[in-house]
Amino acid sequence: MKIPRATYRLQFHREFPFAAAHQIVDYLADLGISDIYASPIFKAKAESTHGYDVADPNQLNLELGTPEQFAALVGSVQAHQMGWLQDIVPNHMAYDSANAYLMDVFENGPDAEAFDFFDIDWDHAYESLKGRVLAPLLGNFYNESLDNGDLQLKYEETGLQLLYGSQQFPIRLESYGRFITQNLGQLTKTLGRHHPDLIKLLGILYLIKHIPEETKGRERYDQLNFVKGLLWELYTQNEAVKRYWDDTITFFNGNNHHSEPFHALDTLLSEQFYRLAFWKVGTEEINYRRFFTVNELISVKVEDIKVFHKTHALITELVAQGSITGLRIDHIDGLYDPLQYLKRLIEKAPDTYITV
Repeated sequence: MKIPRATYRLQFHREFPFAAAHQIVDYLADLGISDIYASPIFKAKAESTHGYDVADPNQLNLELGTPEQFAALVGSVQAHQMGWLQDIVPNHMAYDSANAYLMDVFENGPDAEAFDFFDIDWDHAYESLKGRVLAPLLGNFYNESLDNGDLQLKYEETGLQLLYGSQQFPIRLESYGRFITQNLGQLTKTLGRHHPDLIKLLGILYLIKHIPEETKGRERYDQLNFVKGLLWELYTQNEAVKRYWDDTITFFNGNNHHSEPFHALDTLLSEQFYRLAFWKVGTEEINYRRFFTVNELISVKVEDIKVFHKTHALITELVAQGSITGLRIDHIDGLYDPLQYLKRLIEKAPDTYITV
């Protein structure tokens, strides 16, 4: 085990990527630095200036550079017999649409593979939060955000999405039925009842409305991808279906000349596994464990062995490769059982220097 003699901290961000750090390795070696102390290098929120808002602990942050550039930097550090002390963030992740685990929960609720990743109270005392997770990410009250047109539906190959600024949230598969039937009569008149593409769309609608409750795990994801693939095929190959779909998007986005233009979108959003809210609502109605009082950071249940292994796959791989010689645990006091966590980490990286 290599114990650091003198560390030099590098704060990585898009303006100081791996390539920039590579240029100063010789200088740091001349100073007598024994170990680079690196800020988090894993995928974070877009344009993060610090990296502690991790979105995926199993991907390097491409804003910092490519895996090849990281390998070149580590190679240069090792050539000078220096070590690499890596800051890691095991106890929280970004509450952000870049967090694929969280978006899995948003889209699939209790059927999500990542359902147990986060500490969420699904049986909250407030009726509006039962079976839903609060998403206090709006810059204004929900009704005002809705009336101002700040919440908008979008359609792409991955499915229906809700846009709010730079954030993009999934729409659960079961809600596609409401969307498809909104103006289905008009499409029926356009194509005719016996048109093969209309029949295919009706078949998809039947699938959505009759998903068996026992459909779980991989089977559910296969069905989800199958339905989305069929819909995208219809959308891209039939101009009438595309117009119908785009017009329905326009309707939900408030351009429908009704006295309550966003009623349909509000109803659709009420069916989701997340409830959007003004960020200040988090002081009263929060139903997920967060990092102190920061709404944008959701705590991770690393005390669960499955979650531990899933969120530590890359860091243990880098340790095994010898790229990382030491680990610094950020805010270990935020964990339920810090000693149990350290025990597991030591088992994964027995020859690695660990500090908290």
